[in-house]
Amino acid sequence: MFTNNSQRRRSAYLRAATASLIVCASGLFYANFGPATKAQQSSSIQAGGRATAKRPLTHQDYDAWRSIQGQTISRDGKFIAYALIPQDGDGEIVVRNLATGVEWRYGRGWRPPTPPPDGDETPGPAALAQAGRVSRAHFTADSRFAAFTIEPNKGDVLKARKEKKAPDAMPKNALGIMDLSNGQVTRVERVKSFQAPEDGPGWIAYQLEARP
Repeated sequence: MFTNNSQRRRSAYLRAATASLIVCASGLFYANFGPATKAQQSSSIQAGGRATAKRPLTHQDYDAWRSIQGQTISRDGKFIAYALIPQDGDGEIVVRNLATGVEWRYGRGWRPPTPPPDGDETPGPAALAQAGRVSRAHFTADSRFAAFTIEPNKGDVLKARKEKKAPDAMPKNALGIMDLSNGQVTRVERVKSFQAPEDGPGWIAYQLEARP
């Protein structure tokens, strides 16, 4: 079990790392979509005769926006992991070495959006918290591996639905185990759930789907 001091330190590390990710993301967003400077506007007018009108946003733009969910930090404070989830589409797990800046990514599939209760347009805090828990990667106690759930890709799910496959024949979740020394991922198919011990590295337990 962690001591209170250890928990506070890990929480501080996590908040700082998450803040840096948000700042970086905000900077990229401004660089891509922020207002043009006078020099840029002048250059655009000289090159094309007039400034190009900005394109209005569409639903495809909204669907491509991605959010950070389920951020967590390893026990030794060297790695941070989070899920990068689009509004609609396949997401990915990102694991970053905070000391070296090396970053590994692995696809984690698609989860159909859950309708918000009572017809609300936006999900409540409980729904967001649940999404974060499901998306979260789990570091082993020795900070050597990160385990996470891999859901089927959107294309595979929609194809199976179109073919009206039986529930047992639908695409199933898998388990990904990333080696933090090189970023290599071992994939275990048809895993319903998994659990790693809080103390005592070297073990992971998982439950398999029943064979059709």
